[in-house]
Amino acid sequence: MNKNKQVVQLSVVTALSVLISLCFCGFRIGFVFVDHVVFDSLCYTLWALFIVNSVCLMFELGGILRKGGGFKKKLFIVNTVLTALSIAASIAFVIIGKDDILNFIYVSRETLPYLAGFFAFLFFALIFPSIRVSAQRIIAGVTAAAICVTALAGLFPIGGFAFESSPAVFDTGSEYHIVFATNRNSLGYVKLEADGSEQLIWDSEAGRKDSSRIHSVKVPYEALNGKTYAVGAIRATEDIAYGGHLGKEITQSVGKFTPCREDDFNLTCVTDNHGSSPDWTVVGKDSDMIVFLGDIANGLYTTSSIIDNLLVPAGIMSEGSKPVIYALGNHDHRGNEVQYMLDALDFGKYYYRVGIGDYTFTVLDSGEDKEDENYEYAGYNDFSSYFDEETNWVKSLEKESGYNVLITHSSEIFFEPDDKPSPVCEDLRSLGIDFTICGHSHKTDFVSAEDSKTGIAYYICGVKDGNKDIKYTKMRFSKGVVDIVSRNTGGQELYSEQVRLVKS
Repeated sequence: MNKNKQVVQLSVVTALSVLISLCFCGFRIGFVFVDHVVFDSLCYTLWALFIVNSVCLMFELGGILRKGGGFKKKLFIVNTVLTALSIAASIAFVIIGKDDILNFIYVSRETLPYLAGFFAFLFFALIFPSIRVSAQRIIAGVTAAAICVTALAGLFPIGGFAFESSPAVFDTGSEYHIVFATNRNSLGYVKLEADGSEQLIWDSEAGRKDSSRIHSVKVPYEALNGKTYAVGAIRATEDIAYGGHLGKEITQSVGKFTPCREDDFNLTCVTDNHGSSPDWTVVGKDSDMIVFLGDIANGLYTTSSIIDNLLVPAGIMSEGSKPVIYALGNHDHRGNEVQYMLDALDFGKYYYRVGIGDYTFTVLDSGEDKEDENYEYAGYNDFSSYFDEETNWVKSLEKESGYNVLITHSSEIFFEPDDKPSPVCEDLRSLGIDFTICGHSHKTDFVSAEDSKTGIAYYICGVKDGNKDIKYTKMRFSKGVVDIVSRNTGGQELYSEQVRLVKS
């Protein structure tokens, strides 16, 4: 084989090996569960093997380009086999995790530049000096342009300043939180209009306006019910002491906010959408209140995953004029942006009560579905203590007259080993709760109290069906009777049920 053919073959295999090694920066994080099926640290071992293979190929290519360099055929065969293995593994991981590719890239953002820099150093040290001058000039120009574009994009983000989600009004049981998002850090506010006067309420904490992309503005019930309002934001370009600069201001008028009717009202329930993006206008049609039952995404790794999967659909479905209830799902507790979301929504606690006429909805965070020590949580969970706090809160509640309904992600309320019912279930029954609205099980179904582990009947509201469709549920509450219909976005009826609540 002549030298030119050897160089071409080595170049192709080397480029593929380097590319796959960079891809595995994310794969070795996203598929860590494979480690616990085969052997511990399998993904990390594969990644290290692919990196070493890439380094060997770069040394081999550098050697053959230099005068007198030899082509080691047996080593090349081994390198090619390892590269083929890396490609096969990557294809398998992409197929399994196709919905989370962007998340894999994001969670590897800290490691990826270092590995790319390492490979770039090897390239310029071993290969670049041995290629033709004309090719050197092209590579140098492309590299310089890439550095300039990256630096400029970092200093001056591409695109204008705009709302990324319309406002949604979340009912937290004690007040409303008007939540909206912008595509740049900004100072957000709500402008209330009533009786010819205006009131401006900023998204702030302890007198400090919050500079962020997600804004949550607290508004008392009486200040918003039946009133018109608008939201606004001022771009925060520099936040420094003794100076700083604010930029463009944008506003969006919403119109009149209508609280949920006290009886004969419709709930639209969405659960386990896991990053799907259906036509939310169809889902939210003819609703008096929107209920999100958790698992908005597979994991919260970016601010955009919160905005795209919760705030955007909540804004579209409610049009900012109807209340929204949100119960956290187990996947909503996973990822490096979870704490940011909890702080940004600013609910204070994620278990609360919402009263609507004769109906009392108790919203609980059912948390994760495994013990805190499970490898999936990587040591970040402390649900045993959290559940104790939530249980104590439930115990402190008084039984409300009327109809009592539980809203939560999982029908089993809190995870208990060996499928034992959680101790809080008895407390919930003593509060008169005889019906639960939930998700988690990735199906649409009704389970009677006799067949429920908690002793409380529950309805599972469905799950996403592909990326552009979900199964959602409409519930009509009228005089203690709940008429339930689950559909897909094509309008097909999938399941129906009628539940009669017991009045306390």
